[in-house]
Amino acid sequence: MRQRNFSNVDLMLLGALMDHPMNAYELKKRMETANVKAWVKISSPAVYKNLVRLHRRGLLDAEVVREGEMPEKTIYTVNEKGRQHFQRIMEEYSENPGSVYIDFTAFLCNLRRLDGASAEKMMGQFRNQLYAKKKYMELVFRQEADKSKEARAIVGLYVKMYDLFYQWACNFDLRQEKG
Repeated sequence: MRQRNFSNVDLMLLGALMDHPMNAYELKKRMETANVKAWVKISSPAVYKNLVRLHRRGLLDAEVVREGEMPEKTIYTVNEKGRQHFQRIMEEYSENPGSVYIDFTAFLCNLRRLDGASAEKMMGQFRNQLYAKKKYMELVFRQEADKSKEARAIVGLYVKMYDLFYQWACNFDLRQEKG
C-alpha cells in the first residue's frame, strides 16, 4: 500500500473550513464541541500546526483581522487549490480506505508470557476498559443527536466496534490460548 501524503487532520480541517472560514481557536473549539477526539486522532496543537502548514502549502488563504481592543487573529479560508486538495484526499480514501491497526493486539499476543494469575488479572482489566470505552461511546452517541448524520454514523461505528471488542474479550479463554 502506498503512503499517504496527507493526514486525517488535514481532511478534518479542510472540511470544517469549507463550511465557513474560522480562526485556529474557533476551529479547535469546534473540534472539541463536536467531540471529534473521540473518533479521530487529533490534538489541539495539531490543529494549529496543520493550519499553518496548509496555509504555507497554499491550500488556505489567511486574513489577519482585529476587532476593537481584541488581539489580532488569523481567519483561514479554503481556496481553490485547497478545494482541489480536499477532493483528491476524499478520492484517495474512497479508493483506499487504509488498514485498521488495533493497538491492543501486541498486548494480546504476549499474554501467554505471563503467569496465569497476572494474565487473568490483566485480561479482566482489559475487558473492563473495553466496556468503559463502549459505554463512553454510547454516551457520546446520545450527545450527537443534534449533530450531523455523518458524525452520528461514525460514533455509531465506534459503539459497535467497542461492543465487538468487548464481546470478543469476554469469550477469550486464556487457558485455551496458552495450551
